[in-house]
Amino acid sequence: MNQFVQKKVFTLLLAVCLIVSNLTMAFAGPESTPVVQAPSLTAIDSEIATTAQYLKTSANINAATDFYNSSKLLILLLRSGINCSDLIDSYLSQVSAAYISNGELNLADPLTDYAYLSIILTLSGRNATNFNGINLIEKYETAIANADQVTLNNINPYKLPHMYTSIYAYAKEFKDSATCLTKIKIAVLSYENENGIDYWGNSTDNNGFALAGLSILSSSDSGVKKLAENALIFSQTLLQSNGTSNGDFKWSAFSNSDSTAASLTLYATYGKQDLAANSYAGLLTFKNSLQTGAYSYTNAADVASSYSTIDALYSLLTYKSILANQSSPFDVSDKLASISPPVINPEPETTAIAPPSTVDTTSTIATSSSTATPVDLTKTSPATGDSNIPTLFFLISLLSACGIITLIYIPHYRKQTK
Repeated sequence: MNQFVQKKVFTLLLAVCLIVSNLTMAFAGPESTPVVQAPSLTAIDSEIATTAQYLKTSANINAATDFYNSSKLLILLLRSGINCSDLIDSYLSQVSAAYISNGELNLADPLTDYAYLSIILTLSGRNATNFNGINLIEKYETAIANADQVTLNNINPYKLPHMYTSIYAYAKEFKDSATCLTKIKIAVLSYENENGIDYWGNSTDNNGFALAGLSILSSSDSGVKKLAENALIFSQTLLQSNGTSNGDFKWSAFSNSDSTAASLTLYATYGKQDLAANSYAGLLTFKNSLQTGAYSYTNAADVASSYSTIDALYSLLTYKSILANQSSPFDVSDKLASISPPVINPEPETTAIAPPSTVDTTSTIATSSSTATPVDLTKTSPATGDSNIPTLFFLISLLSACGIITLIYIPHYRKQTK
């Protein structure tokens, strides 16, 4: 074999090795958690049923002393499908006795509590516009409309998604739902930083539960979309290989059920189904070893924790709603639609009705346009931000290989043409 042929073979081998090497690096991507197959809806329903039954048995529903937690738990139980009519009757009696006087309803925190009461009334088949002769929705809109933005920005961010979805569901009952929705959107964005939701710091818990149910907003508002992307990136840095999640890097830098439930909620809501399936498997590792349906905080052998169990039920219901293409737990749009089906326009030519406008005309917060074209977050890799990077690696490697071959052949070609 002459020297040129040897050089030629060596060059081709080098080029092939370069292409294979770069392809391997490009498509392997960063080290990630194993892909777990998504559970069946039947399996999730089974987990929901046993968890809800445990909470119903051990529940402490007292609207007079703890309106928020009692309301939240009752909403989750109603969404589970379990029969809790006795708890509903007790809850509504407590509300009437504690907060209605001389025909007036005065809740402790009207900015948030009207949302929870209206959701419970709707889920239980009652009319939120006529609760003991009181139009709850009208009072809710008045409270939001009259509140200044600074006050709304200081509401617990875990409550803001529930407020947004309740207003969105009752948009037809509001005189100006767009203004109210915009004010809640601004409040959500007031907690934004580069890692998602900053509420006494960043954590998977904040990102999961403070952005739950807001996928409809993230698809129409570029500011919220960016917030969700940042939350996804940060939360994945705390995701463990077994599907569990740490809470943060300082105060809860260990796997726990609350943070895992929040991560499952976040991944399911924003279309990261591989990560959601992995988090679902991780969440089940916290099922209490002694109490059926209960969850523990750090491992199955811990004592049963009602707080962790409520968070687990929240995430299970959210996960199921996404897989089954249903409304999120605190969004009663589906229930209202079944009660009052939308009127179909008989005109032959119609245009699609857009969601209530979220254009910000009052905020001084610098955010992107709220009428951005909807974007599917599942199409962008949170680790790289660009799903085309593997293709670029391939093209670069191919060009490099061609360059090497060219450099070897040019001297030989010059000799042949002399």
